[in-house]
Amino acid sequence: MAEEPVSEFDPRYNPGHDAIRVRAAREEHEVVLEPLFWGLFSLGGFLTAFLLPVTILALSFFVPLGLWPADRIGYAWLTASMNPTAANLQGLLVRLFFLVVIAGGLFHGAHRFKYMLIEAGAAKYETGLGVLLYGAAILGSLGALYYAVKGWIL
Repeated sequence: MAEEPVSEFDPRYNPGHDAIRVRAAREEHEVVLEPLFWGLFSLGGFLTAFLLPVTILALSFFVPLGLWPADRIGYAWLTASMNPTAANLQGLLVRLFFLVVIAGGLFHGAHRFKYMLIEAGAAKYETGLGVLLYGAAILGSLGALYYAVKGWIL
């Protein structure tokens, strides 16, 4: 009589999980920052993909077509809404919106560019690329954060 196939609920079913755990236990160092940067890459891509097209549509198409009032997009409205002396939540939301779009795009682009260069043959410079590109993204995000909170906190 033929032997019954082992189901995934059978305790004898083990498709290599022990081998994976053993190999992971033998690793010398623990990866700490890489999951953080992959998360920032994912978050930046998500936010940029959803917020940047809306911004481009609002600024480039909705106003000329008359779907959005022109006085809500103009320079005078933007400077008044971002005025830190006015106690309005609208200005803070506008600043935080641009902070999220800029910082998300910077981290997404840095991570994508790093792995593009690694695939192109710069794998031996992976650490230096990470420091350079993520450092640039952090500095750009800090600059955007400075302008976002300038006047409220500083």
